[in-house]
Amino acid sequence: MRKCVYLSGLLLVCFSFFTNTASAQAPVVTTEPSGDTVCTGSTVMMRVAATGTAPITFMWEYSADGGVMWDTVVNGATYSGASNDTLNILTNTALNGMHYRCLLFNADGSDTTMSAALGVDTAFAGVISGPARMCVGSTATFMSSVMGGMWSNVDLMVDTTSPTGVVEARAFGGDTIKYTIMNTCGTTTATATLRVDTAVTSQPITGPTHVCVGNTIALNNVNVVGAGVWSVGVTGRSTISVAGMLTGVAAGADTVVYNFTNACSAVSSSIIIDVESVLPAGTISGATAVCSGSWTTLTSSVSGGVWISSSTPVAVVSAVGNVTGIAQGSALISYYRSNSCGASFATHSMDVQVPAGAISSNDSVGIDSFLVLTNPTPGGTWSTADASIANIVGADTVRGVDTGVTTITYAVTNACGTSASTITMNVGPLPDAGTISGADTVCVGASITLTASMSGGVWTNKHDTLSSVSSSGVVTGIESGRDTIYYTVTTAFGSKRILKRIFVNQPPVITITGPATVAFAGGYFLVGIPGGGTWSTNNPGMTAFTSVSNYVDAGVFKSFWNFVVLDTGSARVTYNATNGCGSSSKFFDVNLPGNVSGVADVKSANGKLSVYPNPSQGALTLNIATTATEQVVVTVANVAGQVVKTFKIASNTATNVVLDQPAGVYMLSATTSDGIRHTTSVSIAH
Repeated sequence: MRKCVYLSGLLLVCFSFFTNTASAQAPVVTTEPSGDTVCTGSTVMMRVAATGTAPITFMWEYSADGGVMWDTVVNGATYSGASNDTLNILTNTALNGMHYRCLLFNADGSDTTMSAALGVDTAFAGVISGPARMCVGSTATFMSSVMGGMWSNVDLMVDTTSPTGVVEARAFGGDTIKYTIMNTCGTTTATATLRVDTAVTSQPITGPTHVCVGNTIALNNVNVVGAGVWSVGVTGRSTISVAGMLTGVAAGADTVVYNFTNACSAVSSSIIIDVESVLPAGTISGATAVCSGSWTTLTSSVSGGVWISSSTPVAVVSAVGNVTGIAQGSALISYYRSNSCGASFATHSMDVQVPAGAISSNDSVGIDSFLVLTNPTPGGTWSTADASIANIVGADTVRGVDTGVTTITYAVTNACGTSASTITMNVGPLPDAGTISGADTVCVGASITLTASMSGGVWTNKHDTLSSVSSSGVVTGIESGRDTIYYTVTTAFGSKRILKRIFVNQPPVITITGPATVAFAGGYFLVGIPGGGTWSTNNPGMTAFTSVSNYVDAGVFKSFWNFVVLDTGSARVTYNATNGCGSSSKFFDVNLPGNVSGVADVKSANGKLSVYPNPSQGALTLNIATTATEQVVVTVANVAGQVVKTFKIASNTATNVVLDQPAGVYMLSATTSDGIRHTTSVSIAH
């Protein structure tokens, strides 16, 4: 048995012990784990072999300090086989320089392997540190975070680089510094950018020299290869961005400075910028009214502006603000100031006034009539010399009181002083239009003549689309409807109008509605509009007449025709209506196909079945004439087509029958043995 121990934690000493028991043996390491250097991400296998009595227990350990302190390996993402004779290690950069050993145990003793070191390389050249700018003629030393590499550069005209990273700047321009690492993982290069500067001189700032408040201008300087910083001199006057974009904040002058620095020198440039704002127009003071032909002076709270009138036909304004009235009306006087940043306006409303003008109203008004007075000059008041003849009501209306003559006055006080104008007003009675006589109705396309009891009037009407009226009172119908005819008589004291309502008529416009379908023996009705007309049918044997009635339904005059379908076939029912303008007619077709209600191929022969009395109280006598006496089948149906009674009688013989049914119309049908059907109707009245 071999036993190994560390003396003073550094020296490993192994001892071998021998016993007399040949069958029991402690573990003895025969194969030591070997170290290796690999690239990160690869898998390394540490192997150990030993002799000894089975079973042997393996326990792997690792040390991060070169073998001073040991910890037990635990299986996981990095390790597997921690208790086997082979330890698998998935490498990463954190394992670089790690030491490993294995402890072996059985029932007879233990043994420990020698330690094995693990090296882990990466394809990484590190991070280069050094100046980004150098001045021509200067030197600097560049370094990398990873040792053992070689230094070089690309452009030997700009600079040179020693193998140890000493760079000498030779000429203006840009270059790339390179640092290359070669190891088990390959060759990797890190780079850094270098700019070699030369001494610079101050260059002027270019761009606009003024800016409006709220606007932005662009300033430039040719010194750009280096660190350029823009600044302004007056706080709150303007602002400038790192790119030289200047924004105006408040009116006034500001100084813009451009400080430029490179590896060789620092220079400064400046420019004066005028920050402008829109000039205020101030406020206008002065009179708000002026008389036509006179002038007044307006003043502004600021100077340097221009005076403008919005309506020179009403008022004009001079360069010093003198406003001259030209004509009645209103003009907007403006004071205008402008600069490169825009314009501003102050305004002042000026009313140009004139003396009282001539009264343009009528000089006559009727008793108890009203006349609106007008004058071109606003703002005045109306008055009357004799209120018993005519008085003033409201603001501008004269009312006739009694027959006579008075004076109406219009007085105005304004910028022109006090002035007045007058008119002589005559008051008299209203005219009499009389009465209208003539017909109340006219047909479309025809004419009637209306006459008025008073002459000198004018004929008019309300609806030109319904009728027309001539100057002599001839009314011509145009379209059906109700119109109003007016007759107006006018004198100096007013107008009087009378009217007459007339009806424009036309031949009747007929509509007929009825059933969409009919059934044998069914009772129906047709509706004709307008009512009061006459009905007829071209097939009374099929559509037997029962009754006609006329009445108003929902405000419409209608005619109702009741009929019973006695046979198959077709019938045309005609409705005719007449009024004072002529007659019109319209028809309605009633159709019943031959094969209905199970009587296919049955022939019809009306007229051989007789019934009496008709109408009846219900007791009937029937007789059907046939060539030879036989039994016939009689069917009785109501107006809805429902069979209410069936029986047999002998032909050529009067037979008494009692029909105990409600009052109404019933259809009787008798069918002989040869298929001939005989029909008739009977009315039951209780």
